[in-house]
Amino acid sequence: MARPRKQGLDYFPLDVDIDQDDKIQLVEAVHGPVGFAIVIKLLMRIYKDGYYSKWTETEQLLFSKRVNVDINSINVCINDCVKWDLFDKELFESHAVLTSNGIQKRFLEAVGRRQKVEMVQEYLLLGYEDINVYKNLTTKSINANINSINDNINPQRIVKNSKEENSREQYTKEEQIAEEISPFSFYEKNGFGALTPYVGQKVNSWIDDLSEELIVHGMKIAVENGVLKWNYVESILKDWSNRKIKTIEEVNAIEIKRKQQQQPYLRKPIKEEKVPDWVAKQKADRAANSVVEDTVSLEYEEQKRLLLERLGVKE
Repeated sequence: MARPRKQGLDYFPLDVDIDQDDKIQLVEAVHGPVGFAIVIKLLMRIYKDGYYSKWTETEQLLFSKRVNVDINSINVCINDCVKWDLFDKELFESHAVLTSNGIQKRFLEAVGRRQKVEMVQEYLLLGYEDINVYKNLTTKSINANINSINDNINPQRIVKNSKEENSREQYTKEEQIAEEISPFSFYEKNGFGALTPYVGQKVNSWIDDLSEELIVHGMKIAVENGVLKWNYVESILKDWSNRKIKTIEEVNAIEIKRKQQQQPYLRKPIKEEKVPDWVAKQKADRAANSVVEDTVSLEYEEQKRLLLERLGVKE
């Protein structure tokens, strides 16, 4: 199976005078240095994912754990950021998505050399003039299983579809596949139960130590063995971590080796050594001599018996 195409960035531009921006100054004025740190951490998260980040309850809990700030304080700060246009208000309220026009512009500039870049049509805030220069851009809709090249993008239709269909969030097949490989969604959809904040923090820690792919693989093993408990999954992950395993291929290689060790060893056939001719001849001569000796011995005993009978001597 081919690995998914890289979406996010490894780094993003951060102006040295970002603290002089009016919106940032408003955040600092109300929330202090913690508010500034929250904004920077959010930008890091967004660019790591690509050009937007979902902001559901799961993401809130995990983000709160990572920055070590109370979740209520974070949400108050984010609501202010939305109010002051650091993030787009319409997308935040309709799709629980954090993004902005500026974020999307910087993202497209950073990925301009990639062969193909895919963006969600309903989340796109840029106009035709901004996106027409990027020939590698492809859009997809979360409300229909269709892809369209940027040459055919109609900005008026994009805005219209976003407003009319934002209440109908029907995931495309591609998005369903992407969601299935998420440890959080896999956990909830495969009988482990509701994802509690405690387990969510545990999963997040293992993502940092291993990878989302390996965590999902560990959950699949638990499902196959009928043990739908997080402790069981974590015992598997600890074993992989101790073995310095980083890929599913390494897991499969270890499993193959284990099965081979469990199979009974096959006894190798004993190699028959060829007997030299002189040894065979010697054995044959001994056998022949033995027959002759036995014959002579029998003849002697018979003659002795006859002689004794003639003489009238009993043995």
